[in-house]
Amino acid sequence: MDIEKLKQLGGTEWIKDEHHRIYFNTDAIVKIINLELTFYNTGNISSARLDGEQISNSKANQLLQKINGKLWYDIYKEKWSKKDIDTDEAKKIKRAIEDKLEVTTND
Repeated sequence: MDIEKLKQLGGTEWIKDEHHRIYFNTDAIVKIINLELTFYNTGNISSARLDGEQISNSKANQLLQKINGKLWYDIYKEKWSKKDIDTDEAKKIKRAIEDKLEVTTND
């Protein structure tokens, strides 16, 4: 995986001892999956779009609960890992990241 391209997609590089990872937090994941949210002053969602399509606030909240965590790519082990993210959603996010990497590589 191209470290610089992962960082351009919103990943944060972390290096310590024998670890070298690129982390994607919830905010980065929201951008990657094209989830657009607006909020009331209370913090509740006032409107939501996924890939440009209007979705219900309830569906947006459910999706946020499934992706609220971290996903990372381990550079040394050459594999993805996750914490507190739904497994199916993690697979979709990894696919979206890899698709975006492929697009930028072919430009």
